[in-house]
Amino acid sequence: MFITVVAVLCRLGAAASGNCVEEIVTDSNMTPDMSMMACAVGAQAPLAKWMDEHPIYHANWRLDRYKCVPGHYEIKGHA
Repeated sequence: MFITVVAVLCRLGAAASGNCVEEIVTDSNMTPDMSMMACAVGAQAPLAKWMDEHPIYHANWRLDRYKCVPGHYEIKGHA
């Protein structure tokens, strides 16, 4: 099954106003051993690596949550 890992990032101090965005962190094409179970239990390491590689999200952003989505996922813009 194809799995997509999606991070939901919110601006600091603005989560209540809904100022959040979704970003695709990885999927089964980029991480072939990704399964729904592997995502649910072990997505923290890929998320940390992704956050480190995307400096735009270092300041004034926080990882609010992540989700493991079956299939290809289309970003909605706001979470």
